[in-house]
This record gives sequence, C-alpha cells and structure tokens, in this order.
Amino acid sequence: MSKKANSMMRRRILFAAAVFGLGAFAIVAGRLFQLQVLDHEFYEEKAIAQQTRDKTIEPTRGTIYDCNMKPLAISASVEMVTLEPRKIADDEQAQVISENLANILGMEYDEVYAKASKTDSAYEVIQRGVEKEVADQVRAFEEEYNNEVDEYNKNLKEGAEKKAKITSIYMAPDTKRYYPFGNFCAQVLGFVGTDNQGLSGIEMEYDEYLTGTPGRVITATNASGEEMPFSYEMYYDAQNGNDVVLTIDEVIQHYLEKNLEIAAYDNQVANQVTGIVMDVNTGAILGMATKGDFDPNDPFTITDETKLQELQAITDEEEYKEKRTEILQDQWRNKAITDTYDPGSTFKILTAAMALEEKAVSVDSTFYCPGYRMVEGWPKPIRCWKYPNAHGDQNLYKAIQNSCNPAFIDIGQKLGAENFLKYYKAFGLDKRTGIDLPGEGTSIFHDEERFLSNKVDLATASFGQNFQISPIQLITAVSAVANGGNLMQPYIVKEILAEDGSIVKSTEPTVVRQVISEETSELMCDILESVVSEGTGKNAYIAGYRIAGKTGTSEKKVRQAETGRTDLYAASFIAFAPADDPQVAVLVVLDEPMVQQKTGGITAAPVVRRIMADILPYIGVEPAYSADELALQDIAVPNVTGKTEVEAASALEKAGLDYRVVGDGDTVTDQVPSYGAKIPGTAQVVLYMGGTKPEEPVTVPDVTGLSVAAARSQLEQAGLYMKGTGAADSTGNVVASKQNVTGQAPVGTVVTVEFVDLDQRAQ
Repeated sequence: MSKKANSMMRRRILFAAAVFGLGAFAIVAGRLFQLQVLDHEFYEEKAIAQQTRDKTIEPTRGTIYDCNMKPLAISASVEMVTLEPRKIADDEQAQVISENLANILGMEYDEVYAKASKTDSAYEVIQRGVEKEVADQVRAFEEEYNNEVDEYNKNLKEGAEKKAKITSIYMAPDTKRYYPFGNFCAQVLGFVGTDNQGLSGIEMEYDEYLTGTPGRVITATNASGEEMPFSYEMYYDAQNGNDVVLTIDEVIQHYLEKNLEIAAYDNQVANQVTGIVMDVNTGAILGMATKGDFDPNDPFTITDETKLQELQAITDEEEYKEKRTEILQDQWRNKAITDTYDPGSTFKILTAAMALEEKAVSVDSTFYCPGYRMVEGWPKPIRCWKYPNAHGDQNLYKAIQNSCNPAFIDIGQKLGAENFLKYYKAFGLDKRTGIDLPGEGTSIFHDEERFLSNKVDLATASFGQNFQISPIQLITAVSAVANGGNLMQPYIVKEILAEDGSIVKSTEPTVVRQVISEETSELMCDILESVVSEGTGKNAYIAGYRIAGKTGTSEKKVRQAETGRTDLYAASFIAFAPADDPQVAVLVVLDEPMVQQKTGGITAAPVVRRIMADILPYIGVEPAYSADELALQDIAVPNVTGKTEVEAASALEKAGLDYRVVGDGDTVTDQVPSYGAKIPGTAQVVLYMGGTKPEEPVTVPDVTGLSVAAARSQLEQAGLYMKGTGAADSTGNVVASKQNVTGQAPVGTVVTVEFVDLDQRAQ
C-alpha cells in the first residue's frame, strides 16, 4: 500500500473512532439527562425510600363527655402491628410471618400474606388497636423464631446457606376507643371502625373534630436497612383530637334508660322503645335512648337473641349477609331521630294550640261527641276511642282530657286546612329539625294541594293519624307549646374543647321562631296539667308535682297490612313539668307493645311518670303537696320502744300515725315497723306490750291485678305495709300492676305497689 493510501486509511479510522466516541458520549449524555432530569423525581423517591423509614404517629382521638364532664367515650394507649415487606428475606419467610400473625391477631392468612408480599413496600399496617398482651405474643413469636435461626446458623455446615432473621415486624404506639359504660347511650355515641374513624352517632357527626392529625417519624437507614442514630431522625408531632362535651346528663340518661328497659320488658315490646328528655327552654337534649341497643365496644355482635336465632336459621350465604346487615342496622339506628310514626293523640296538643292561637276555639267552646263523626268524603263513621259509648257534651278542657276524636275533628274544621298547614310548618314539622346527629328522618305528610281540599285528610290529621313525624320533631314542637311559644333548635353537643381546654366551638340556645303567644302557651299548660290530674293521663300523676301531658296511641297501618295483624300500635306519652314553670319534657314511644292493653295511657304514661319521678328531684324541683296529698305521704316511724302506751300514743299522734296494741304489758317492748321506717299516713303502727315481733319472715302475697283496697288488705293481713304509687288515688278502674317485694320478707316490710288506671284506654 502506498504511503498516501496508508495515510488516508489512518484518517478514516481516526474519523470513525471520533464519530463512535461522539455517539457513545451522546448516548451516555442522553442517559444521564434521562436519569438526572427527566426521571429525577422517580429515582429520588426510590432512593429516599431505600434510605429512610417513615412511621406514622397516630393521634389520640378526643374524649366524649357528658355535660358534667363525665367521660362516655375515651381512647386508651395500645399498639399497632406493622410490616416492612421489603425487609422480608424470601417468600418462605413471608409465609411464616403471615401464618403466625394471622393466628395471633385473629386475622385471615390471605389478608396478611397479601401485605407481606408487597416486596417494594416500606410500611404496611397489619392490625391497629392491639392490646399489650397480644402485642407481646407477636414479640414472643419474633424472638423465638430469631433464636431458632441463630441456633440453626450456629450449627450450619460449611458451604450451606444461612437463614435470615425476621427484621420486618414493628410495633408502633396506637390508641383504641373504649366506651366505659358499655351499651349506655349507645345510639347517641355511635362507634368507630378499626381505623378509629367514626361510623355512627356523635363519633361520625363530629369525626373531623375528634380525629386529630397524624404525626410522622422519618428515620435514616444504612445500607443494611438498619436505623441510624437519633441525630438522623425527623419527628413531627401528632395533633390529638378535640374533646366533645354533650348536653346529655349521665344521671338523667341513666334514669331514662333504666325505665325504658323496664317498659320494654313489662309491655313485651316487639320493635324497641324510644325516649327523649329535652330542656324545653333551650332545646338541649338531656337524655336520648332506644332499647334494645348494642355495646359500642363490640358493635358487630347482635344483641337481640330472637333475631340472632332467625339469622342462624338462614342457610343461603347471600340471604344471611343481607339479614345480618339489616339486623345490625336496626340495633345501631337511633329511632328517636331516624324513624317516623303516626303521633296519634299526642298531636292533639298542637292542634289545640293552633286553634286557640287563631281564636278558632276558646275554653268556652263546646263539642258534642255521639261516639263518632261523619266526614264529607268518607263513607264510614270516624269513631271515638270510646265507641259505642260517647262523651256527649264537653268543653275544650274536657275534650282534651277525654282525648275525644270527634271533638278534634270539629276543632280541625274550625281551624281550617290552610291554617293547619301554616302552623304545621311553623312548628317545624315539614322539615328536619337539624339536630346535630346523623341520619335524621324526614316527615311524611299529605300532598298540600289535596290536603287543602280534602276534609277527610284534615279530620284525621287533627287527631294525629295518617301522617308521620319523628319523635325529635314532636318533642321539639311540644316544648314550644310549653315554653311560651318559642320553637327552639334542638342540639346535643354543648361545646368542643381543644387539648389545652380552650373552647373551639360552643352551642348557644337558638330560637327558630315564635309559633304561639305566651297566653296560648300558659292556657295549654293548664289544660294539659288537667289531662294528668283528671283525664286520660292519670297514670302519669306524681303527688307533689304538676305534670302536664298527653297520651297517644296510633295504628301502624302499613305494618298491619304487611303482617295481616290488626293489633300493631305505637303507644306513646309526652309530658312536661312543672306545668306552671316548664323545665323538662319527656317523650316515650313503645313500638308494638304486645300486651293486652296497648294504649299510651296504660303502657307509656306510667313509664313517663317513673322517669319524671327520678328526674324532677335531681334537677332541684321541690314537691309542693296539696292537703290531700300530704295526708297520703309517707311518715317516718318514731322510736317508741321502752315507752308506756300513753307516751307512745302521744309520740305517734304527733307524727300523724295511728297504732294498735298486741299484749297487755306496761311498756312497749317492740314495734312494727322499726324506728325510722317510712309508712303511709293511713297505716297503723303495731305496739308489742310485753312481747316481741315475730322473727320468722312472712310470705309476701302477689297483689297484681287487685284493687287498692284489696291489695292493702292482703298485705296488712300478712303483717306488711303497702306504699301505693301511680294511679293509687284515682277513682277509676285501678289495679296493681307490679310490686317491688316478692317471696319472703320480715314482718313490717313496706311493699311498694304500682297501680294503673285501666280506664285510660284513649287512642
């Protein structure tokens, strides 16, 4: 090859090398550009993930208190089991971890394994709210496994592969929700899920305040994945949730729940019992409950044994799931606000207030009841509850006392459909009250255009039938009648407090509007007091207290049609007290009582009486007895043992008690009842002159179903005393409904017997 050709070849080789070098450089540069610019964020996140461990610090959920700062829902320190799947050695180790954690934590294996298999994940929550005892079992498993690995590796033959320890399980601080009083206030409080998120009740409605904000700990790790010293750690504090203070008074709530449970049992209620206690002047809810209920600590356990048996009899899986969900929803539901029902005759309070305010009627108005009323547009007579008997002529007081349907049909016609609708809306019955609880139901009323032209709809609405409202709507409206005419906004949260105790938010009583005048309110209070003292509400009477109230019994027509039964009713009673200075209102609704006497006057009125008898002394309302009531009050027996008969007689006379003598000694050697016991003023003290009272207990007779006189006679013959409550002083058909002592009792024991007036059958 010539020198020139050689030179040319070298230049071509050099050029090719240069081109190749430039190309290679361009490729490298392009790749670097791709890595450092275009994919910068991706690889930065990947690097950070490999070099750090990010842990969540769960905040403590706020406490729920009653109005006196008694905790009703609290959060306690527990632990959270987490995994760092990227540190799991292999699939075999993932399976071992999944199997053991599932067994210890009561979880499904597949659920744990699915998380353990995420090999690129640095943080997976396996279970929250783990008690220390269970968390210690997880630690014990990890320690035992790693000890076995150490032993295995120690005895490993040369060349064999070592086993890896478990270094992927972590425990983190966590909180768990507790309800210290179990099923107390269950539907109001609600409950939380496994992630501490509110799922019902106050827990759900105020979740954003209660939850708080999670914190973080970001820790640097070395090439082996081990955490670096504390100086390489960034810590962001969790912000704990706010506390919620309810208007609920734990004592009043206790009285309410106790009496609702008794009512559900006594009246064999098929579809739960509901009650509300409201401050009539502010709209604050002092008590709210539905029985049966559930334990918020274990909300997914079905508490109704009958429904549980029905569920267990279902073999189809889908049907089983649907039925289980239905039963759980029923026991969680706060019927006081979610469910609507025909209010029945309790609504007559509002109809009368409307008519008085519009001056459509007055206290001098008269109404004739032949036992029924014919209404244009309806071919059959609309009957009074007293049919085939009749109330005859009656004024407004008597019409309300008698809960007379024909009289209220007349009142409704005098008021007119347009005015009825105006006040129906003014009392807030056409819309939700807006109470701060989830799931409030909506009332159901007639089409307005039809209602204005249909006399039958107005007639039945006037006595509370053929439309539906909720218990919270009714008690809010009736409280307006009691408090001077102001419709108040009902509420159940008093205030929200920050962790340092400062007020984040507070609720002030809010007047929605004035519905009726003070004059109408005062007159209605007087009329409704007479319902309890003279009318169909006698079973709510309490000596020394001025109770105003109204019975209600409504047919459940839809349920009757569904079941083919004709005996399904909602029995209710609403009352407020004191009638001359109203402070609290109480509403009780028994949904489908299955006893023979189903009316509100017989089933619900005694329940309200017991609740009021508990509440009124607690809130500081002093009894004011009439002369007749004073004569029947219990008297503490003085100590006359050791006195002569003359001295004993004098002491007993001063106390207002009569006596009889057993024996012929000179001094009193024993007495029945003993010193300090309280007995009715009509009872006799037995003085033993020269002997002692019998030591052997006596058999307490069952006086259920007996009249007042017959019950007292049987108890006295047995050497016992009777204290009558309820309708014991009524002149109607009164019988004993229950007694507090049965079996054996010492001579001289005072047996409390509750009487019910069976004449109170008004619908």
